[in-house]
Amino acid sequence: MVRANYSPKPLYAAIALVTISVLTLQSNIDNSNSRRLEVIQSERTIVQSISHAFEPWNRNEQPFPCTSKESPTTQGIFYIKVPKTSSSTLAGITNRIAGREAKRQSKEVCKTYDPMVHQKAMDLRVGDRDKTKSFLWTVIRHPADRLISHYGMKIDHGQVAQSESSFIRHVKTDMFPPNLQLAFLDPNEEELNINVPEHRSKSVQTILNEYNFIGVYERLYESLVVLSMLVGVEVTDVLFDFVPTKYSRCGSLERPKWVTTRLERFVSQGQWPEQEKGDFLLYDAVNHSLDLTIEKLGNEKVARKLDEYMKLIYIGSSYATKVKKTNGCGIPNLHAKKQPFSDIDELPWFDQLASEDQEAVKQLSYPSYNV
Repeated sequence: MVRANYSPKPLYAAIALVTISVLTLQSNIDNSNSRRLEVIQSERTIVQSISHAFEPWNRNEQPFPCTSKESPTTQGIFYIKVPKTSSSTLAGITNRIAGREAKRQSKEVCKTYDPMVHQKAMDLRVGDRDKTKSFLWTVIRHPADRLISHYGMKIDHGQVAQSESSFIRHVKTDMFPPNLQLAFLDPNEEELNINVPEHRSKSVQTILNEYNFIGVYERLYESLVVLSMLVGVEVTDVLFDFVPTKYSRCGSLERPKWVTTRLERFVSQGQWPEQEKGDFLLYDAVNHSLDLTIEKLGNEKVARKLDEYMKLIYIGSSYATKVKKTNGCGIPNLHAKKQPFSDIDELPWFDQLASEDQEAVKQLSYPSYNV
């Protein structure tokens, strides 16, 4: 009987090789996950170390800055209008705060710096401002959502196509510069390499230390209420006008239908979020600073003020939607060309509200109404 010349060694070797490959792959995955967790923990530590609560303006020690148009460029109310962060609405609120403050101080005007214009902090030289006679604020947005909104605007204007390839191609061009929000807010003229972690944290910390307040788009109403409390005014000072357009989303955080799964991956994984590390760190630090500010002001007090604010917004928006039958949110007639500084009960449609809504407006607009 002739035995076949068969040896099991090659099979054992193959099995061993596969086993080693699987173990190596698993080890690489474990190491990758470990490194990822280390990076996340490191970023959390950085965010916690550079974040801080924004301080209320102490009106007992220093009047809120309402300076004349002739005052130095180091004085006044500064708002940095970052593209696609609800910036036109916020510019209108800046003007409303200025107008109502001027009335309180019996002055003709409180100086602002063209809040409707997109100007960088460096352009306005906010780093040189007199902090006892100026107030600096802004709002930022999640970097991916801000980018998508920016691209959506260009779709509406016919500047780009509504396709995956067009989005990815254009985002990689100068049309959408990296870390745009950081570039708008940074008061320093010194150009730092944001790819260096120490430079990123230094830039973000400089911004947080420079601004009187930075809000978060995804927490817009909450941010506006906190702004009113820091400035030392009622929530009625941060009301805004009704915007009836077919593009009005009224703070909706839902992404447009043209954002595909592939585009979701593009803005959340790989090269794009890697190059946007400056904006992501800024966003996380501002979010944490907002939490710290609310905690310092008092969680219950902020919640109560937010409830009051939402009731006023609801009353105005409900009336406008019912009468005008258009999409939008806010308070009708607070537009700059109408009555931007008025209280709700001074607007021409106030008498058309139900009696209970009129009573609610008076109670919420004038704290001493029931005293």
